Amino acid sequence: MSEIKYIQSELDKHLYFELKRTAEKKGISIKEAIREAVTEWVRDKSGFDKKDPFFMMHTFHASKDLSEKHDEIYED
Repeated sequence: MSEIKYIQSELDKHLYFELKRTAEKKGISIKEAIREAVTEWVRDKSGFDKKDPFFMMHTFHASKDLSEKHDEIYED
């Protein structure tokens, strides 16, 4: 499994609410929407081959309550 790096940033409140509204319409979390946006930005700005398999990877989708029910789901 690849190493995960956690980041933190800030957004103008209007942009945040637009992000939240759009993510909700698409049925995804804000976290997933941000990952998608960053992937698109890197793909566009990096100069790397946009057909590189790295950029074709799909992100993990989980229910919104996965973190709350983690112990129930993964109990031995």
